[in-house]
Amino acid sequence: MSTVLVVDDDPHVRRSLREFIELEGHRVVEAADASFARRALAQERVDLVFLDALMPGESGTALCHSIKDDPECCGIKVILLTGFDGERAWQQGLRSGADIFLVMPVNRERVKVLLEELLPSDGQA
Repeated sequence: MSTVLVVDDDPHVRRSLREFIELEGHRVVEAADASFARRALAQERVDLVFLDALMPGESGTALCHSIKDDPECCGIKVILLTGFDGERAWQQGLRSGADIFLVMPVNRERVKVLLEELLPSDGQA
């Protein structure tokens, strides 16, 4: 079973993503900010991170840079989430090192496709 870390300061977004991801058979760890996310990454074997780009304190884009630069996090895929669309937002997402950049809201089918594409198959349906 793969583990997905959901990092967002909005509890409603975290809950929605958790529900979608758990329905697909994956384990979810939640973090409300970058500090909690760093602790989770240190304590858990995480396969994928859904990460809010704009959070209070350390931004999601800064945390994404840290994840991608950390040899201990090698192989972790990051999906950067934002409520903004447009060229500047896309450039920021690309510069962060994120594997995928999504504009919120994200629906269940989109999450399902991303999980199938990014997480290793363990033979479970």
